[in-house]
Amino acid sequence: MRIGLVGIGYLGKIHLKLIKEIIQEGGCSELGIFDVNVTELNKVSEEWGIKKFSSLDELIQESDIVDIVTPGETHFEIAKQCIISKKHVFIEKPVTKTVNEAIQLKHLAEENNVLIQVGHVERFNPAFLSAKEHIHSPLFIEVHRLAMYNPRGTDVSVTLDLMIHDLDLILNINPYKVKNIHANGVEIVSHITDIANVRLEFENGSVANITTSRLSLKNMRKFRVFQKNAYISIDLLEKKSEVVHIKDVDEQTPEDALIFSTGNSEKEIVIEKPKIVPTNAIKEELKSFLNSIKKQSTPMVSIDDAIRVMELAYQIEDKIHQSKMYFNKNS
Repeated sequence: MRIGLVGIGYLGKIHLKLIKEIIQEGGCSELGIFDVNVTELNKVSEEWGIKKFSSLDELIQESDIVDIVTPGETHFEIAKQCIISKKHVFIEKPVTKTVNEAIQLKHLAEENNVLIQVGHVERFNPAFLSAKEHIHSPLFIEVHRLAMYNPRGTDVSVTLDLMIHDLDLILNINPYKVKNIHANGVEIVSHITDIANVRLEFENGSVANITTSRLSLKNMRKFRVFQKNAYISIDLLEKKSEVVHIKDVDEQTPEDALIFSTGNSEKEIVIEKPKIVPTNAIKEELKSFLNSIKKQSTPMVSIDDAIRVMELAYQIEDKIHQSKMYFNKNS
């Protein structure tokens, strides 16, 4: 399978490096690149020894798969052109600028019998993968994603830039529909939301509380899940996870076990550290997509997944806008 990469900015170069590794490992056969910045295109082509294309049309025609790593507002038109040409498409998040555009891509892909995978990379984070098998019927989810300021990405709100990663993980482990959304956000240095706090209430009574900021003095990506008799802690940044089980004390309980009393009974605390296999999440998502194409199976992060996350993200955006309007009216 021949893969074409569109966009060789900061993230595009990361994709470029990893695709070259996948080719060396036999995952696909050829690679070509295109970017509207001709100077950068020529430079990268020469430095990396990669075939360049003078137009998007040429790259599409010479590729079986197109990896789109361009600014979000360009995703729809590029992906549409690829899909109509019957090419499989990997699209970085957010998949498109609007939900309607994403739905159009879904229908086009079905009509042209091609696959779309969306770059919600945290789904491939080794810490999340190691803990996921321990997550059953979450009751409360607490998420903190804090990032140091970076002008790259501030063309969209922190909800669509950073929080969307955690929304994808939450919807992946909680199948119930969102019943209520409470959200607040503030603009600090950009013209759109830089810090947001969201509370999601699901139909089964479970709750997710999410705090996201791109103005922190340090980076943090912590994802915590509380469920019946268990607590799962996932550090997405440090690639660590921990599962705390709470069990009834019985004759099998070791003498040196950590025990506490609930008043009615005694409980044992058992701490488990799932085995984590170090991987590069971006490389794994690209490999996963190639595997889906070979097997003609649904990608791990499908266009349907991306649509659900976008719908939720824009509902949150609306709630934040309403809270700002109320604040401005009453301040």
